[in-house]
Amino acid sequence: MKKDKVLVLSDLREFTEIVAKKAIFLADKYNKELNVLHVEDESFLKFFKEKTEGSLEKSKSILKNIYKDKADVYCECGDFIEIVKKHIKIHNISTVIAGFKRERTFFEDIFNGSNLSSIIRKLDIPVLVVKTEEKPEYKNILIPTDLSKSSKKNIEYLVNLFPEANFHIEHYYKTFFEDRVKLYGFDEDEIHDFVDFYATEAEHDLNKFINNLDIPKDIKLFTKAKKFIDIKTMVDESIEYKTIDLLSLSVGSSLSIFSFDLLEHSTKDVIIYKILEDDIV
Repeated sequence: MKKDKVLVLSDLREFTEIVAKKAIFLADKYNKELNVLHVEDESFLKFFKEKTEGSLEKSKSILKNIYKDKADVYCECGDFIEIVKKHIKIHNISTVIAGFKRERTFFEDIFNGSNLSSIIRKLDIPVLVVKTEEKPEYKNILIPTDLSKSSKKNIEYLVNLFPEANFHIEHYYKTFFEDRVKLYGFDEDEIHDFVDFYATEAEHDLNKFINNLDIPKDIKLFTKAKKFIDIKTMVDESIEYKTIDLLSLSVGSSLSIFSFDLLEHSTKDVIIYKILEDDIV
């Protein structure tokens, strides 16, 4: 039986060795094969055509020295995202790993056409974004869920990838018109009942969602429906309170601003999975 393959995308910046250590640790722990891919931008080929081959060989030598015999290393020059997509298809890659530790913001990256923003927006497989130097034990994984089909698929994928982890699944609900109800003359008990209605409904919906997950019975799930404040505050509180090691985000075909915001500001590594609803059976 063939091992799952994981692709590390390396830009040979200052975070390269940290990403390598994490990738090797995860590959060894979960019995995965590692590919490492470095892509020189096609503009390099246009202006330094005669030096391209030497540059790629130098890059390959550096990466082989870092990864030793733990990975197959590839270096190419051309259109970044097209080369990555081609490699994923040819080598049957299941997960991508990339580093993100820069001075400029993720939104600046988006508008400057950075590789990381392209990876997240244009790949339809999970992307693990390394943001910290911490050992990637990933014992506690936080998964905010909207109870959608894509969220279900994301959780089932994570359970398969990290079977020994604790999964903290949180559903955030809103109590519509809560402030307005006070203006209508309702007393405190009636307002309390109004809020409780939404809480009970959210708990019911979350439990129904959990019961429909196609996962082994021994997987450790911790679920909670929480009243919505704002997404960043709620995620930050959960990360701090529950000693979270990894934040999981699942998104549809159009990536929301809050997903980018969480990715940029997360104090932990993030795994983000773009799932097209049309592809879910």
